Amino acid sequence: MVSVIPGLSQHQIPHLSRVGNKTQLIVQDKPFLILGGELGNSTATTSQNMESVWPRLKAMNLNTVLIPVYWELIESQESKFDFSLYNDFILKARANNLKIIFLWFGHADIGVIVKIKFSYGHLIS
Repeated sequence: MVSVIPGLSQHQIPHLSRVGNKTQLIVQDKPFLILGGELGNSTATTSQNMESVWPRLKAMNLNTVLIPVYWELIESQESKFDFSLYNDFILKARANNLKIIFLWFGHADIGVIVKIKFSYGHLIS
């Protein structure tokens, strides 16, 4: 398998490994226990919102943060893609020694009706 990320070998890609009757998350060739926090839905919508959050995550001794991803922040205009917000989050997480788990499009609690956005502005239930 060829890595598509420069400088990242196949062995460095995080993966699950079965050891006896246990499954471990392996990150950088070592078992990794997630000590994670999850951001509120609107917290990660701008870099400015996150400025005060990074130090608090670090102060809580977390090693991972779950961040919702909203497509409308990536493609605010049809066929114009901007990943700069999420690139900034990756750089800031690295600077604070944190891993990120991106929650694609965010998530909803059980029992909540989710509105799905499609075709640039039309909503369906």
